[in-house]
Amino acid sequence: MEALRNAWYVAAWPDEIARGALLGRTILNEPILMYRKRDGSAVAIGGRCPHRFAPLHLGRHMGDTIRCGYHGLEFGADGRCTLNPHGNGVMPENATVPTYPLVERHAMVWIWMGSEHADESLIPDEFAFVADPGRVHIRGMLHVEAHYQLLVDNLMDLSHGLYLHAGTLATDQMQENFVPKARLDGDVVRCDREQPGIEPPALWVPALPPGTERVDYYSNLSWHAPSNVIHPVGCRMLGKPEGVDGGVGSRSAHMFTPETETTSHYFYSNSRDYGLDSQETDDRIRATLERVFGNEDRPMIEAQHKMIGNVDLDSLHPVVLPSDRATVLVRRRLAQLIKRENARTGREQVGEDALSVR
Repeated sequence: MEALRNAWYVAAWPDEIARGALLGRTILNEPILMYRKRDGSAVAIGGRCPHRFAPLHLGRHMGDTIRCGYHGLEFGADGRCTLNPHGNGVMPENATVPTYPLVERHAMVWIWMGSEHADESLIPDEFAFVADPGRVHIRGMLHVEAHYQLLVDNLMDLSHGLYLHAGTLATDQMQENFVPKARLDGDVVRCDREQPGIEPPALWVPALPPGTERVDYYSNLSWHAPSNVIHPVGCRMLGKPEGVDGGVGSRSAHMFTPETETTSHYFYSNSRDYGLDSQETDDRIRATLERVFGNEDRPMIEAQHKMIGNVDLDSLHPVVLPSDRATVLVRRRLAQLIKRENARTGREQVGEDALSVR
């Protein structure tokens, strides 16, 4: 599939890989099995038994090894078969499964799917806030029947919120003087949006001081290859710095991990530094996230994917609007990175995105 392979993708939340449990998940078309060894470290191996191709996550956790639930072959964290209970017990030469580097960092489990050296320094430190104990975190995951790049497009396009999330995340006034500023900063695409002196969106009203009628609203984005986005958003009190005199905001992380050409894993984490002990705030934000992501974004993106079909978006010659600049920059940069990787590894080349920024 058209994706960067020598890169870090989020594979799971740490608590999904419980001790003694087996977590099966498909990433970049490859079946993966994740589990914890006796020492608590998480590992990832191929999720398909090489004997009759049964899914290993339906087997048994045997400490540091996994027993296939179909015929009893056991495999270690190095991918090699450690026990063949049949015949004379000789290990067939091809009785192995792949292994994948797995790292727990910033309260997320990251996997490296490529053949090149897995450089842990490539996991962006900008995501450290996801593990900040001084913030409240609301995390979730959605399975989406759509290509992962459509999910990235959706988030990097701040204009969609004016319409798809009107009344919750946006007001009619936000359509005026809506001028997000996008730029490429190294390999990171950043998009900043400032709308001073406007009515606060409904989501933020309960958290603001009573009687607040106008705020300086901001909503910024940063995309990190291959498909991870940070989104600081909130309301400053008029003319004041962020978080001063009752201003409130949140910082969220969105990790879009390709499952197949037509499906994706969407991990999200919303964090805040206000109302730390407020269950009411937790419940309100969680309900809003479930509605916005699950009932508004996901149905629209899945319907969009069905309309596009399994073809490259650019081949359909889409209309490009000024508000698409960040999305175009992301697609263009990702295509360049994939092309560069293909040249190094000898994989089949993919076309570079020809969309123009206007």
